[in-house]
Amino acid sequence: MRIDNNINAMTSSAVQMNEVATNLANISNEISDPEHQEVTQDLIDTIAAQIPEVISYEANAEGIKTQNAVADVLLNLKA
Repeated sequence: MRIDNNINAMTSSAVQMNEVATNLANISNEISDPEHQEVTQDLIDTIAAQIPEVISYEANAEGIKTQNAVADVLLNLKA
């Protein structure tokens, strides 16, 4: 069923977001020294990489909401 595909996509997005969060944590631990407190390209790349994941997660959530609304209408029509 298509809802399962969206849930799998959301789970995949959550895993990728966790990886990005781990990368951010590792980077922040490395640059916690005062001499390393400038913004690095790794930090910029990691933050920029999160943007498509958040958009994808939100789109999948909206897809599930739409599918639920369609299923509700179909059940009402059948009754």
